[in-house]
Amino acid sequence: MIPKKLALMFAAVLLFGLTGATGARPSANTAPDAAPAPIANAAPAAEVAPLVTPDPAPAAVPQPAAAPAPAVVVPQAAAVPQGGSVKVLDTTAAITDPNWFRQAYAEGFRLYVMHSTVWGTCTPWQQTQAQLKMALDAGLKIAVYTRDASCWENGIKAAGPYMSQLQFFALDIEPGGSLVTRAMVDGVRSLGVRPVIYSGSGMWPGLMGNSTAFSDVPLWDTDTSSLNYSSWTADYLAPAPVQYGGWNTAGTMRVGIQQKFEHTLNGINVDLNSFNASFLK
Repeated sequence: MIPKKLALMFAAVLLFGLTGATGARPSANTAPDAAPAPIANAAPAAEVAPLVTPDPAPAAVPQPAAAPAPAVVVPQAAAVPQGGSVKVLDTTAAITDPNWFRQAYAEGFRLYVMHSTVWGTCTPWQQTQAQLKMALDAGLKIAVYTRDASCWENGIKAAGPYMSQLQFFALDIEPGGSLVTRAMVDGVRSLGVRPVIYSGSGMWPGLMGNSTAFSDVPLWDTDTSSLNYSSWTADYLAPAPVQYGGWNTAGTMRVGIQQKFEHTLNGINVDLNSFNASFLK
């Protein structure tokens, strides 16, 4: 038998071994305090790449609007003073077929100038109004003249109801006719029609002493030369202008030029001219 004191000591030792010195035994499912169990296949802490937080995108810097591409400058032909040119015909002929005027328009003519009195007189010609009407109906503009400038009044009145549509009345200053006066110019204007003077550098200086007193009146010039109708292009600056009578300067450039006499146009003899398109209204 074990003595009572020894038994008590033995019991105490046994109890200590069951409870531990510091209290209740941890649960079998609790991991040791020393360190957490490693995660399977996890890299050691020192080898795990730090999570990189991307820098925020920089704020957009406003950019100036792109400058527009410079316009492509296409070289242009030198400007023709006072505008472009149109083909013009003048004639003393009697024309009875409206189709003749339509054909003239189709061939590029835009102004018809006719002698409006009976040749050699100041008597209004009975054909005048009928021919002006046919020209207008075909799309042509109209003007009139008389071989003798002193017939200006009857020459204009011969147009009858078409007076208001006349582009001008031409005071014809050439050998064998009357010399122009300021009274003629003012008289044409008094009827509501624009006056022009028809002459040339080979006529005006001898007839009018090369006077510059009428340089305020538009000039219908004449300078005929060889002209090939099939290739003719209207150009009121050809041939090159010659200065006389105060005309053909920068401020007094002619408005028209007679370039060929007696051309047969669809059976009718006409003179060929080029006029400044901007002069016509």
